[in-house]
Amino acid sequence: MAVAIQTNTQWSGYPYISLQEYKNAPTAIDIDNLVVGGNAAAQDAELLAVINRASSWIDIHLNQTLVGRQIQETKRARITPQGNIAIHPDNGPLISLNSMSWGTSPNTLVAVTDPSQAWLESTQFVYPIMQTGLTYSSQGPLSFGFPPNTGSQIYITYNYTAGYCNTYCSGTAGATSVTVDDPTALLPGDSATIYDGAKTETVTVASNYVYGSTTVPLTKALQFTHTDGANTGAVFSTLPDAVKQAAILVTTDFLKVRGDNSLTMAVTTRATSGPSVQDIIGSDINLAKVLLQPFRRVY
Repeated sequence: MAVAIQTNTQWSGYPYISLQEYKNAPTAIDIDNLVVGGNAAAQDAELLAVINRASSWIDIHLNQTLVGRQIQETKRARITPQGNIAIHPDNGPLISLNSMSWGTSPNTLVAVTDPSQAWLESTQFVYPIMQTGLTYSSQGPLSFGFPPNTGSQIYITYNYTAGYCNTYCSGTAGATSVTVDDPTALLPGDSATIYDGAKTETVTVASNYVYGSTTVPLTKALQFTHTDGANTGAVFSTLPDAVKQAAILVTTDFLKVRGDNSLTMAVTTRATSGPSVQDIIGSDINLAKVLLQPFRRVY
């Protein structure tokens, strides 16, 4: 028996901070004893797992993921009185429309030949139906098989890029370019921070950057040398600092939860219960929510 298959891209793990970024942050958290009796590699593995869980929490709180990626979605839409199709993707900010197909039936979709004709905004894109090569009138497209008038429902599948670039990089002091592992969502003119401990610096992507290239020209030379490397290398990111800080706060809160059942011993009194989870994590998690509020997707 034939079945219908969901083609939408599902959420998956995209950490907002690296292992080294968290270690460099002033959290006052002991990260050397997360795994009792474990070596340094075991401690790092557990910390990375908590970072991934905290990042997942942020995605759920925001109703979207902010780390740049390509996404496939299917929707139904209606032609506007102006002869356009307006689509609100499930993730933002919108960076590019890579492909799109549409039709009056799910089984008769036709690919548009030039996605660059779309008008992109931060949370939606508008595609003029006239760009399909049809003759359009005030009563609708003058073509058999397409909707007879405005307001008619059509089926659409599309692939787009959304979010902020957040990847590892390498570069040499004095050079006017860096090499990134993943250039997804990076655009000319973007301001980025290279997070690398004491060598952290802010850079701007030059106007001659070729979209999708891993070689990123800069408007000025690098001040420091940066080394690539998963978990410990320099991170090239256009994510707002508020999102980075929220990820640190949420990760810290997830680590603090284990203190809920602790006991405290005073010198002259009996053991008493430790502070509640609410007392431990309430302020940090609430601050994270405040920092993330501007980025929440509201349906």
